[in-house]
Amino acid sequence: MSMFLYFFLSLPLFFVFFKRLSSSKGKLPPGPMGLPIIGNLHQLGKSLHRSFHKLSQEYGPVMFLRFGVVPVVVFSTKEAAEEVLKTHDLETCTRPKLSATKLFSYNYKDIGFAQYGDDWREMRKLAMLELFSSKKLKAFRYIREEESELLVKKLSKSAETQTLVDLRKSLFSLTASIICRLAFGQNFHECDFVDMDKVEELVLESETNLGSFAFTDFFPRVLGG
Repeated sequence: MSMFLYFFLSLPLFFVFFKRLSSSKGKLPPGPMGLPIIGNLHQLGKSLHRSFHKLSQEYGPVMFLRFGVVPVVVFSTKEAAEEVLKTHDLETCTRPKLSATKLFSYNYKDIGFAQYGDDWREMRKLAMLELFSSKKLKAFRYIREEESELLVKKLSKSAETQTLVDLRKSLFSLTASIICRLAFGQNFHECDFVDMDKVEELVLESETNLGSFAFTDFFPRVLGG
């Protein structure tokens, strides 16, 4: 009975998988043979870039993979990346809609994960005028210089006393301080209500979630919940 139930529940997934597989048109790049249903997901390790590099050494700089029912093409040389990101920019500039980015970007509403279109262009225009224009960069130059000077003094003092320095924490503190002063006009080091360790923990957790995959990213929505 259990085997029959397993087969009955898996049948729709097989239909979806083979439908997607058969719908691929044209000549595909070389790539490793995937397993039924999961495709090449079993060949990915904790570090995606290392997994892609290892596979590209065997299958070449342009490689075809399948994550669940989602076809993926991986480019691993600067020439191939330039061809995709520059020559065919309009076809590839939109980031994929993943579960994690949907949650962290308010349903793809921020400038980092918004779909390419009128809304994204308006946000980009606003960011260039208010944040990244030459006038704004010059106006906030003193903040970057002051915070960088504080970091250099801290590292120099540690060198004189021969104490160990966690560069990751130091650079994170530098970035957070600059952003805090630019965005809120508040000195990060003087905020009694801000816990530096907690902020760093939240940022690292966010990066981990944004860089991870969810079941619904590579399988039909009805089966992923």
